Amino acid sequence: MKGTVLIWDGLPKLIDRPCSPTMDRNSLILAALLFSTISAYKIAVFTPDISNSQVLWNARVCQKLAEAGHDVTMIKMKMFNGNRTEVVIDPKVKVWTFYMADAEQDYEGMQRKHAELIYKEIPVWSNEARKGMNMWMGFMRDACENLLMQKDLIRQLEEERFDLAFTHMYEYCAIGLIHHVKIPTWIWLNSGQLMDMVADFMGVPKPPSYVPPMMSDSKDEMTFLQRAKSFMGHSMMPIFYPSMVIWPETEVFRKHIDPNFPYLGDLARDCPLVMVNSNELYDIPRPTLHKIINIGGLGMKFENAKPLTGKFKELVDAANDVVLFSFGSVANATMMPVEWKKAFMGAFSRFPHLQFIVRYDGADLDAICPENVYLGKWIPQADLLQHPKTRAFITHGGYNSLQESINAAKPVVTIPLFGDQHRNGRLAEKHGFGYYLPKTTISEETISMAIEEILKEKYTAAVERMQRMVKKKPIQPEELLLGWTEFLAEFKTLPNLVPYGTKLGLIHYHNIDVMAVLATIVLLLLTVLYALLKMVFRVGKCLLRKTAAAKLKEQ
Repeated sequence: MKGTVLIWDGLPKLIDRPCSPTMDRNSLILAALLFSTISAYKIAVFTPDISNSQVLWNARVCQKLAEAGHDVTMIKMKMFNGNRTEVVIDPKVKVWTFYMADAEQDYEGMQRKHAELIYKEIPVWSNEARKGMNMWMGFMRDACENLLMQKDLIRQLEEERFDLAFTHMYEYCAIGLIHHVKIPTWIWLNSGQLMDMVADFMGVPKPPSYVPPMMSDSKDEMTFLQRAKSFMGHSMMPIFYPSMVIWPETEVFRKHIDPNFPYLGDLARDCPLVMVNSNELYDIPRPTLHKIINIGGLGMKFENAKPLTGKFKELVDAANDVVLFSFGSVANATMMPVEWKKAFMGAFSRFPHLQFIVRYDGADLDAICPENVYLGKWIPQADLLQHPKTRAFITHGGYNSLQESINAAKPVVTIPLFGDQHRNGRLAEKHGFGYYLPKTTISEETISMAIEEILKEKYTAAVERMQRMVKKKPIQPEELLLGWTEFLAEFKTLPNLVPYGTKLGLIHYHNIDVMAVLATIVLLLLTVLYALLKMVFRVGKCLLRKTAAAKLKEQ
């Protein structure tokens, strides 16, 4: 609920000061000016706790809103029962935790299955990929149902009377909750580039000729085969995704809340504003809408690296140059194939002048680990990237890692494993600060070639230029986040930003009926023209025969 936050710390002294008849008019004016106020809103940020990188992104949003004086509550939706290192949340942000996982959920088994899949090259239509997707979607549906059965939590949301909510691109259950507890408006957060389904709901054009699907291994310049895959991917997603995710969760709401509960896809389509963790300067240039707000790099400062301490300080101080290697918070590097592990250690040993710092939670490499390689369960990634001795970063290509690399002006070797990482790797390659190494080609030789290549000056120059551009972008992400959030909290709905295309069907949207009519007209004209030419030909032929016959008679 909207309130007023006083931001003058001298207020108590002014209140305690007795009124004086000698207080002149100027003093009163000065006192009035010191009572600067801002509008404060109660904001809920629904955060699916599916990985630390997703929680970290939401935590940055919460922190910036809280620093601006808003009453922010992060609602952590614990969908899995496994143990992970918790992301540190700013103390100004209230945290509610909703436990949504089944007690018998086999989280470790799911993690093992996930690891088995991501280190392989599996076609999306394969039986293995389909089983993995069905398992994931089943977990999401069950988590939503478990939440809706906790009536006390839903009542708590209703009683809090939030002014505005944020929710995550993966989570349609929260969209239904926002509608049910009557939060008046909401913003759809995308933790990476704009999700394809979000783009569909918002009416954002996706020309398949140069805007590849989120999960594809393509950039905007595509071959014929890539364009064919792009066309099929964009055509199939709006058909299959709702049946896999949105309809099952809609049925859960109709079972536990109201038999006539709206289709979650219709609620999603009414979203007034979308905020995307991307930046026009390093994303694929594409059509967009005014309601899509890019806030990529939010919370990443250019000069905020903390001094290294302990073992990391010792390693970096003793090194000439440093290279980082991490597969992020979702991909467990200990689950890599043995051949990969040997290939990485062998390749690293070829560069004794480089100190490799590797995030690796295991002891099975100790026997083959070269002297110039440090293995750690945790590394201060952002701080190490900012260090001047760091030359490059070997990464899976997660969007957070890519943005941290740009922020620190460090080139990357990307080894995409799953999801949007392939497209992220191609983005780095497109902009000249990344070397793309397909996981199907991993060997000691290819890794060595990638390291030699990424150390060339052209990659560093490209990423330094990108860093300068991002740093000098006229409007920074913090301004966009706060400005548009407060704007939406005041006006609630923004129908003037909704394109009419969202109301059109396939035939009208693509002008298929117009093209059919025009094609019919052209066909009719060609038919008439053909008939006329045929008639003229026959008449001409007849005249020629008559002329020839007349000449014969004259002779």
